[in-house]
Order: sequence, then C-alpha cells, then structure tokens
Amino acid sequence: MSSPALSRRHLMFAGAGVAAAAATPLAGAGAAQATAGPVNPASIPDGAPLIGVDHGSTRWAGSIVNHETSTTLQGIAFDSVNGHLYTLQIAGAGQVAYLRSGSQVAVTATIGGDQHAASGDLCLTKHDLTGAVLGHMYLLGFGHGVSLGIEPATASTPAYVWTEANAATSGYGREIVRFPFADRTLLWTSHPDVRRLASPDPAATAMTPYVDAANGILLLRYALDGEHWFAAYELSAARTAATEGTALPAALARIQQPFLPKADANGAPTQTSATFQGFASHGRYVYMLDGDPRAGDPSKPLSGLDKWTVHTTSMDLNGVQNDPTTGYIRRTHSEADAAAAPREPEGMAVYTGPEGLRLCFGITNNSATGTRQFDLYYKV
Repeated sequence: MSSPALSRRHLMFAGAGVAAAAATPLAGAGAAQATAGPVNPASIPDGAPLIGVDHGSTRWAGSIVNHETSTTLQGIAFDSVNGHLYTLQIAGAGQVAYLRSGSQVAVTATIGGDQHAASGDLCLTKHDLTGAVLGHMYLLGFGHGVSLGIEPATASTPAYVWTEANAATSGYGREIVRFPFADRTLLWTSHPDVRRLASPDPAATAMTPYVDAANGILLLRYALDGEHWFAAYELSAARTAATEGTALPAALARIQQPFLPKADANGAPTQTSATFQGFASHGRYVYMLDGDPRAGDPSKPLSGLDKWTVHTTSMDLNGVQNDPTTGYIRRTHSEADAAAAPREPEGMAVYTGPEGLRLCFGITNNSATGTRQFDLYYKV
C-alpha cells in the first residue's frame, strides 16, 4: 500500500548511518523546520503507557487468510473486548466485477474488475485471535483500507466499524463513516446504514480512521496541502456527530505527521519518503508503520535495502508541532518475519485484551499457490 507522498521534509537526519540511532529518539537525529499551522490543543489525558517501538517483535499468529485470497492485507483493528480481529483489503477483481453487475448497479457505476483498487472497493473480514474467519462484508466505493476502527460489540449491539468512504479516483477516501458490522452483507457509500462524520477540513483528502476504544478516542489521519496530519477526538462526541449529522467536535489534539524517510542499503536515511503502511494509537501516543516488499531471496538472510526497509515510529499527539524533542519519540527498523515473502508490512493496531497491551502489525507471507496470507506480530 502507499499514500500520497509528503511534499516537504520536516525532519532531516544527520550522519552517515542509523544503525546506532535506529532505536534512539528522533530528536538526536536532526532538527525540524517550523511550519505554519494551528496550535496543537494537546489535551489528550495522560495515563496510557508508551509502547517501545524498538522492543523485539513476537509472532502472534501465522499464515492468516482473509475472506478474499487474491488480494493483500491493508489495515487491521481489534475488538479487544470480544477477542476479534478485523482486516481490510482491496476486493478481488473477479468479485468486484460480480458485485457491481448486480442490484447496486444503479447506485455505483459498473466497472471492469481491473479497476477495483481505483474505485475503492474493499473486503472487510472478521477473525478470531487465531486468524480463523468468522464473517465478512463488502464495501463498494469506500477507499484503500490503510486503517480502520472498531467499537467493540456489546450484548445488545454489534461491533461498529469506522472507515474511510467516498473514494476519489485515486482510490483513497474523502470522508469518514461509521456503520454496524453485519456478516455477508454489501454496503455502498450512500447506504442508509452508513453515517458520515463531518470533515476536519474542507480541503482534506486521503482520510482514514483509527479507534482507541480503551481510551475513548477517535484518531483521523488525512492529507492537507501536501502534508499529513493527525487529529484526535473524543469517541463518544464523534459518534454522536456521525449519528446525528452534527458538527465535528473540537479536537483533543492536532499535529502534523513527521517526515518518514526510506533508508539506503546501509541503513542511512534518505530524502525519499517511506511507503506509509498503517498507524494506531493508545492514549496520547500514535504509532506508525512503513516499508516496502523485499526484493531479495527469502531463503537468504535479510541484507541491504531488505534489512532496513520496515520501520516503526512513535510520536506524542500532545507534542509541539514539528518539535522533535516533544512530538517525535522514537523510530527503529524491524527485521521481524525475516523469511517471509514478499514481507510487505501492512496494517497496525493496538490490542488491549486479557493477553496484555500489544502493538500489532501484519507482514505479508504468501503461499506458493498464490494465496495471499499474512503473519501477525506484536511488540509489548
């Protein structure tokens, strides 16, 4: 997966390499340039612990297969209360052609199967914590699926899903929506079950959400004027706004995403923006995942660009705009799942269930038969 590249570099790294700096605060790697923008409200309550992105990674489950087996994982989220994992992926080409030739043709224009990604058609799969499939939905015209949010199911209500919607021609969503999970159903963006949240900015694009259910926070990531921003809201207030169609509540925090650089074959940061692959939050802290598929032989040890391609980064949503000493915390490369192929990092989420706090991410590890699969890893 990828997202529109940042146009300005707000965090420049100094020095010839990052092997020693890979697990050090970003403040020690360079200076940040000031940029115009609103003052961060910085009002997310303290209390949630910071998870170390430089901690070791442990495999939770391997060879997880989504409902669709012809496309790659994009985003992940947990219903930690009920022990469920939700995943998003681009819908399979043949499946999209079939869906769009059916009863929804009057609502969404018929397209060829090869246009499924640009049209924003997604498959949402519900799993148990071993990875077994428990149900699925199709979402026509929603977006790319970089991230999603889940409000846990209760005894009287289903889980509620937050996603992007109203995909542009790029395939990325232009708004945020909320809807109930209902197994084996199909939704389109104007479906009456789909409730919209007002935009954080009329010019915002490439929007995607994450739900920190444990701390009652909805986090949005979106592009604006060539940069990416995070804005956090009280979940209950955002839920009311989406349900009743009222104005977006005041943000608890709003801060620009730092520049995330690709690394060269020696681990040194470059001036090229990394491929963004997912994000999650817990309390005042946001975590980001970036990287590309491996290019070398998976039967050999990771080396060169393959060794340095996957990174995890943490930052403080309450931090000062573009101030590396308060906003950006830590960035490190990961060699998790070293034998996986194509080993593309995809999706990030925080689990808060009985097993304890876990920062989770997926890595694609496809089978020889072409079935798209992924392994689930976590840091504590």
